[in-house]
Amino acid sequence: MPSFSRASLELLRSRVDLVEVLSPHIKLQKSGAAYKALCPFHEEKSPSFVIQRGDSHYHCFGCGAHGDAIQFLMTHLRMSFFEAVETLAEKFHVHLEETQG
Repeated sequence: MPSFSRASLELLRSRVDLVEVLSPHIKLQKSGAAYKALCPFHEEKSPSFVIQRGDSHYHCFGCGAHGDAIQFLMTHLRMSFFEAVETLAEKFHVHLEETQG
């Protein structure tokens, strides 16, 4: 199975807008320079899921969930790594260089 070059993955991660990726799946509320939401990975009544604008990672202070857009798609939407990377590359117009490994 092909894999992606490290440079391609780094380029993809630098181009992804995490708020844009997550907002169709969870209700984000702007809070200062951050966005907050109820965590999609556990039950809660007050938002502990946080994205700092411009950051490429989310963090939940309730359950400790932490990751980037690829991890979110894999965990929340049950995509494979390959599917998540290809979905993001298409959305953000990033050419992926495949390597055989």
